[in-house]
Amino acid sequence: MMQQVETHRGGGTEVPAEADAHGIEFRRLKELREPLCRDMLAYWNEVRGGRAMPRPDEIDPIRFARHMPNLLVVQVDWDPFDLTYRLVGGDVVDAHGANFRGRRVLDSPSHTGRFNEVLFRFYKFVAEQQRPYAVAGTMEYTARGRVSVEAVYLPLSLDGSRADRILGAAISAELPRG
Repeated sequence: MMQQVETHRGGGTEVPAEADAHGIEFRRLKELREPLCRDMLAYWNEVRGGRAMPRPDEIDPIRFARHMPNLLVVQVDWDPFDLTYRLVGGDVVDAHGANFRGRRVLDSPSHTGRFNEVLFRFYKFVAEQQRPYAVAGTMEYTARGRVSVEAVYLPLSLDGSRADRILGAAISAELPRG
């Protein structure tokens, strides 16, 4: 699975290696298991049509209202490059132990270690590649301990030429402590 990502990075392995070190690996989109992730990917594809990415204003929250607790939206600023959480659903808040809406990704230490830096590089990667990516595995949150997680991240574009938002859908479940 990692080789699929490497071909999109021009041979670079930094993002996959960092994610793997934290218990998360890239998953092929067709291998998504969680209905939420599959539904959001199908919706994103439907809205974008033949374009690389849909516009943020084309995403209808009523269409996926039942999934709102599991969603997040990251704003992508390019000059200078920065990432800010704009929407954080209730289940995402519970998983992380904090509501980091309005905070920069680098200032949101909800994971153990320096995983916010890994997330920053991952979101930047998604924005640069302008295509969806899925991840799955186990990781550790400061509030919940070890969890299993599956997520899909979908870029959105205001002008069709660069990603300005990333819509994420994630399902996590606590793993037994021991």
